[in-house]
Amino acid sequence: MARGGAAEFNADAEKEGMIPLRKATANLLECSFSDVCVSSSATELLSSLAWAIAPKNGNIVSTKASFPSTVYPWQRVADEFDSEIRLAPYDDNYYTKPKDILNLIDNNTKVVTLSHVEYACGQRYDLTVFSKAAHDVGALFIVDATQSMGMVPINAKEAGADAIVASGYKWLRGTYGAAVGYISQTLQSLYPGIIGFRSHKDIWNMKAERLEFPDDASRFEFTTIHFGAALGLAAAIDEITEIGIQEVWKHDIELTNLLIEGVLEKGLEVASPTSDEERSAIVSIKMPTGFDTGEVVKQLQDEYGILVTNRSGFLRVSPHIDNTEEEITFFLESLIEILNI
Repeated sequence: MARGGAAEFNADAEKEGMIPLRKATANLLECSFSDVCVSSSATELLSSLAWAIAPKNGNIVSTKASFPSTVYPWQRVADEFDSEIRLAPYDDNYYTKPKDILNLIDNNTKVVTLSHVEYACGQRYDLTVFSKAAHDVGALFIVDATQSMGMVPINAKEAGADAIVASGYKWLRGTYGAAVGYISQTLQSLYPGIIGFRSHKDIWNMKAERLEFPDDASRFEFTTIHFGAALGLAAAIDEITEIGIQEVWKHDIELTNLLIEGVLEKGLEVASPTSDEERSAIVSIKMPTGFDTGEVVKQLQDEYGILVTNRSGFLRVSPHIDNTEEEITFFLESLIEILNI
């Protein structure tokens, strides 16, 4: 592909182009290869799932703190099929009480859809709690794991979700243009909401008068994607698996412990949950009065070479396996210098 692009990426290579990433993801999620599909983005998969499920005359439960793409596809189908979107509120730290989500679930709930880890504050949900709550009323449980997959260990079947999707450019350490999905057998007979030439079980048997889907999760793969991004993501996930996702999680939490300790020692406030049950490797820090978070983020990057982000007014720091304790110390020293504390 690097040498000749599509000219040297032949028909067999294109047909099998998703397989390395499907295999890598299945290993990471401890599920069957047949339960995994590949796409260009988590949003694409969520949109296809939303139209495939098409919940009618019921309600769909999520949170106001969710990344918009976790909710928007469901809003679209809710508008089409007279369903209600119910969003649990958050507090000043963008924290959502789990019971506020659970209280929205009733016998008319069709879908519960959550970000496994909330992007603004790093709050992590216990997936088993919400899968049980959803299934107890006959609803489906759909998870956006873009902010957790590759950082938090996830056993897809033990989590109990009906589908789990994740874009590859966050904790999986890929790039834009590749995403993965776990589709449980419960949903593998659905008619995908987005279809294309690849939707047919034999992609090169190109007859427009018929459409026969594969009998596994790959029915949600529908068109040509950025194969370079997909193959690169497969290699990145393989590296995480070789290290061991439990080791990755341990490393990331050790770095966040050091980060949180240093931040609190300087009298700064951490907005993220710090309990073992709800924490993640996303640490959101409140800036003191008089400091613009966006300006602090820019200064850290331009003057110190440190990449952090401004999310909902918080300074979001996300250490991962490529980071070291020395880099956390350097970040703390740099932030202290900027804030003059």
